[in-house]
Amino acid sequence: MSTREVPKTPFLTKMRMGFGFLKRRIEGKFRQPLDMPKSYIPGMIPTLNDTGFMTETMDEFSVAFAEYAGTCQHPVLDIGCAYGVASIPALANGATVVACDMDQGHVDILAHRTPDADKARLTTDTGILPDKDYPAESFDAILAARVLHFLTPEQIQESVAKMVTWLKPGGKVFLITDTVYTGFWKQHATIYEEKKAAGDPWPGVIEKANEYLPEPARSKTSMTYMHLLDPDIFRRVAEEAGLIVEKVGYVRPSAEETGKAYGETDKERVGVIARKPE
Repeated sequence: MSTREVPKTPFLTKMRMGFGFLKRRIEGKFRQPLDMPKSYIPGMIPTLNDTGFMTETMDEFSVAFAEYAGTCQHPVLDIGCAYGVASIPALANGATVVACDMDQGHVDILAHRTPDADKARLTTDTGILPDKDYPAESFDAILAARVLHFLTPEQIQESVAKMVTWLKPGGKVFLITDTVYTGFWKQHATIYEEKKAAGDPWPGVIEKANEYLPEPARSKTSMTYMHLLDPDIFRRVAEEAGLIVEKVGYVRPSAEETGKAYGETDKERVGVIARKPE
């Protein structure tokens, strides 16, 4: 998020996060400090910094991460963890989890929501891609769910390359993003398909994403950029980073998960599971 046209540095992103947090307080959102905000889109919980949403349940790629994490001998990373929709189930499966998010308030809520029996295996952290760094070979698995679609093409490539470094040999990444066939972004589908047919390697870039949002989301969010991916792009990015793709494809969120705003096609999200060579 730090090198596209406007938010070029982490400092600007952090300033935006702070203003979003302050705005919620001024608007009189009378929630307890460690409660999640109330949803105004079915199945989606707004972030404290007004940059996006956390889904209330997991898609099949996030479920696969939580299940795989429970088999890992070393820590796993959930980067862009929000309030813990995947971290908490991974902990319940016995994993040792590093939960990282751009907003300290998110990981504070996650820690509060974590059952006491699992807290000793949870480490919380803050940071954003592609600026965040961890030591090489720190993790057996990494999840980035609905994170990469906020990044530019170059930032996606840099972020995935970093993840490969952070993984232990044989470790896996689980990556999920929204697609152009999801909710509000369907308005961009024709443009996306034309660009893809013309050979554009990154046809899902939307420079003024907030213009696609209805009220109240448009006035509440500070999100101005989206980059929607597809299976071809995910496979290319993973293989260029040296990963072995085990599974890639579209996934339809359940109606229970996403309510009326989503759940209308079979291509609403895209995911990839890829392994670092031994």
